[in-house]
Amino acid sequence: MPSCSVIIVAYNSCDFLPACLKSVQDASQGLDDTQIIVLDNGSKEPITPEIKAVFPAVEWIDSPKNLGFGKGCNLAEKRAKNPYLFFINPDTVISTNALREVLQFMEAHPDSGTVGCRILNEDGSMQWSCRRSFPTELSAISKTLGLASLFPKSKLLSSYNMTYANPDEVTEVDAISGSFFCIRRELYEQLNGFDEDFFMYGEDLDLCFRAKASGLKNYYTPVTNVLHFRGQSSRTRRIKSYIDFYNAMWIFVKKHKSYYLVPRFLIFIGIVIAASVGVFSRLVPQFWKIFLDVGVVALWALSFLDCGNSAECRLAVVVAIVNLMFFIFRGEYATSSLDERGALRFQFPVNLIPVGVFAVYQWFVNPESFDGSEAGVVCASSILIPLAFLAWRRFMFWSIYFYRIFAKKRHRSILLGGGEDSLQSWFDSHSVLPGMEVLGCVSTDPQSVSSENRKHLLGGYSEMDSICKRTDCHELLVVSNFSGFRENFDLKWLEKLGMKVFLLIGTPRNGNFALINLKNLQ
Repeated sequence: MPSCSVIIVAYNSCDFLPACLKSVQDASQGLDDTQIIVLDNGSKEPITPEIKAVFPAVEWIDSPKNLGFGKGCNLAEKRAKNPYLFFINPDTVISTNALREVLQFMEAHPDSGTVGCRILNEDGSMQWSCRRSFPTELSAISKTLGLASLFPKSKLLSSYNMTYANPDEVTEVDAISGSFFCIRRELYEQLNGFDEDFFMYGEDLDLCFRAKASGLKNYYTPVTNVLHFRGQSSRTRRIKSYIDFYNAMWIFVKKHKSYYLVPRFLIFIGIVIAASVGVFSRLVPQFWKIFLDVGVVALWALSFLDCGNSAECRLAVVVAIVNLMFFIFRGEYATSSLDERGALRFQFPVNLIPVGVFAVYQWFVNPESFDGSEAGVVCASSILIPLAFLAWRRFMFWSIYFYRIFAKKRHRSILLGGGEDSLQSWFDSHSVLPGMEVLGCVSTDPQSVSSENRKHLLGGYSEMDSICKRTDCHELLVVSNFSGFRENFDLKWLEKLGMKVFLLIGTPRNGNFALINLKNLQ
């Protein structure tokens, strides 16, 4: 087998990077030489020394600032020494055969420029962006208007993500996903790597375009699976990532203008429209939540009808709208989570801005109309509106929680692990895993279970058969801690017991974790 260099550019990815590195190390077994290079791209949450110590074979590079994905990859690639390069996102988990199968495919296809594989979402569904056509005017319009989703088998309308193609067949494509792909180092250097004009997004599309223009082919192969938790690296820069996404479209169009037939200004207008639709759909996909919040604002406005058309009453409505805008740009409507307690510490300072401006204006410009009682109503609204937003969320959260309990709708789960100090946090099931009832833990070495976790110990891993019968539990969550370590298990034996086995990655902090059905990585 040829040797390869794996390049990972990480940005605020400490929660998911250990599991990724563990899967890469597992996939490296049997290969002659696998060089792993990780660049910490100016993260606000830098990779911890503890993680670095657990993976001593990794070559670590620390960038003092965020260089962008393409520039970061180019910097890391300068350390690469092997003939094949894999570019892998830190928020992925790869199958144990992923590196080997893709390398064998490239060896068998000397005409290949880039090669990608089947990429799955954490629920096992296909991530269609793993094989794409270059964007044309028609495919862009079709995707923006939703026609590609309505007619997924139409080659004309669904060409962008090629949903018409059989995902179980090798397919020559225009482009593959930058979250996992392989390219020969010689070709990568001939193409001068990623175009650094792209800060984030689009650089993989551009690289594939140039590879194909050089006479080579880009391939999608279903020989292996990779799971990708989309958006983990951009979650801390949500608005900027949207701007980068649509800016990348425009950079691509300007760079490859001969590929397009219509005038560029029309394409620019189309990108602006697509950006407006896209930003709204990404920031506010949970419409039911914004409708309820608007209802709260409407009730609040109606409660002030008796105070006429005073400035104080109008400002109370402005305060409510400011809270809505705060939630939109914070990404509250992009998630179904009902836990917004953490937002309160930000909402009150945000509310002080319009209230403070109003108070200063009234005091210095129009002091005779400054009514302390009405001003008090405005101040009260800046406190009560955030509490009202939180109140209906907590009410609905606990209603769903108890409904699942009494209707027996919650999944009964057991954790595999016991020696990790962080395991204790997963047992706070009502706030961490609202759809699951975590019964306890099992361990392959019960004697090594920490004192904090011992009270949750149900028995040894070898006793899973009797534990399942005793608890009527058929789900096992394999805990992957900060080092990527997870206790050994036999997936086939567990499936014979009728158990579903999931890999539990991440931390309970901010609900930033993922459950992966390990059957999808076989």
